[in-house]
Amino acid sequence: MPRSDSNALAEQCTALQIRSPLLIVASSRTVSELAPSWETALRTLNISYRVFVFSENSSDELDEILKEALDFLATALAVIGTQDILKVARLAASQLDLPLVSVLYDPQ
Repeated sequence: MPRSDSNALAEQCTALQIRSPLLIVASSRTVSELAPSWETALRTLNISYRVFVFSENSSDELDEILKEALDFLATALAVIGTQDILKVARLAASQLDLPLVSVLYDPQ
């Protein structure tokens, strides 16, 4: 996701009328590459957020996302990553009955 693709995150948040707080689910590599652009894009929308680092190795990842979202009182989830991460985040959003913003990104 090039820096300009953070606009896709902002556009989807706007289209879905997402408000704070937002829980972003992404891999550690994606976070290290893209977090500054998320901050810029979401600041313009006045959306506070927290990042959940998806390990892709944990069998408890879904439960961990659910717990983090509930603890943070998230009003929506955003996922930035691969299809594998998207599947888990989609299930979490469904179980929590929260809107989901998704941006496919596969770090090279």
